[in-house]
Amino acid sequence: LLYRIGTERTKMNKTQFTLKDLVKHLIKYSWLTLILVIIGAGGTYIYINKVSPYPGNLYSASRNVLIKSKNNTSVQADRSLINSYIVVASDDKIISATKKQLLKDGTKISEKEIKKEVSINSIKGTLFIKISAKSPKKNVSAKLVNVYSESFAKLGPTLFSSMPKPILMSKAQNTKLATSAKSIHSIHKKGIVFGAGFGFVCGIIISLIIAIYDNYKKIGKSE
Repeated sequence: LLYRIGTERTKMNKTQFTLKDLVKHLIKYSWLTLILVIIGAGGTYIYINKVSPYPGNLYSASRNVLIKSKNNTSVQADRSLINSYIVVASDDKIISATKKQLLKDGTKISEKEIKKEVSINSIKGTLFIKISAKSPKKNVSAKLVNVYSESFAKLGPTLFSSMPKPILMSKAQNTKLATSAKSIHSIHKKGIVFGAGFGFVCGIIISLIIAIYDNYKKIGKSE
């Protein structure tokens, strides 16, 4: 009986999962944690660059456009069609005309860049839409938003015959700093730290799961 009890205690000691064993196991699989840290940090960096690809300062400018029928009784009708006017304002023909006009003025820009840099939104509760542009080049955003607005005012009614002729408000004269290089680098840094931290936690959890599984295998063999 004493021999049996001693044997059982020996088996228990062999299969017992101590803190020391846990530390050894984490060190053993530290390579896995390191790989996940690198993947987490690298993946986050790539994602942030894809979402916010501008490496430095980002300048913005905007111009308001009024779309209102001459008949005052049509205000509600015009307001209900604002989203349709915004769709018209995003048409490829307007983008193409903007590109050609900018090229004549000495500014070379692709249609893809125009689509990325220009945004069009309604001003809630009004018949105004706001055309905005962001660019890493300080002098481009104001020029882009003005030419785009003028192309829309000219071509919009030809694309949507029932749309009133847009009335352009004052030209965008100045640009403002929308995002600084410092803030973008700060976002990148925080993102990389977050990604690395997430990878580290995942590595620890996976290592623990492997440790528990290995311990159960030891218990199974000892029985």
